[in-house]
Amino acid sequence: MYEDEKSTVPAAWNDPARNAMDQMLENMKNFKASATSGQFTVSPAAGEDLLRVIRMLREWLTGGNQRTLDQKPMLGGSYGARAMAPFVQQVASDQQGFLTQLTRLSDVLSDAESGVRQAMANYRQNEHAVAGTFRK
Repeated sequence: MYEDEKSTVPAAWNDPARNAMDQMLENMKNFKASATSGQFTVSPAAGEDLLRVIRMLREWLTGGNQRTLDQKPMLGGSYGARAMAPFVQQVASDQQGFLTQLTRLSDVLSDAESGVRQAMANYRQNEHAVAGTFRK
């Protein structure tokens, strides 16, 4: 874990990976809230493309493909390889590790999907309202 000796923030809060994921979670909550309040729209075609990517990422996350990352890597038999293997495994699976952050990503995807669906509904409502002005 990165620690900045000059920082007054406790070490647990001074983790760049955790801070980045926290920021992404916050951004997705804001994205969802903005869509819910009608601040933006997404066309059906663009929305379906976004939802397809979200589904693909969610399938990868739940498919167990990343579980190979928490195994001790086979780096060879040299002293350096034997010394590094446990640390490589730890980087992937400890509390600040890559796999831990991937697990948190599922929360981001849920908010992203909700936001895209709402933005698509906003688009349909706007299209309907605009179309109604031309019928009169």
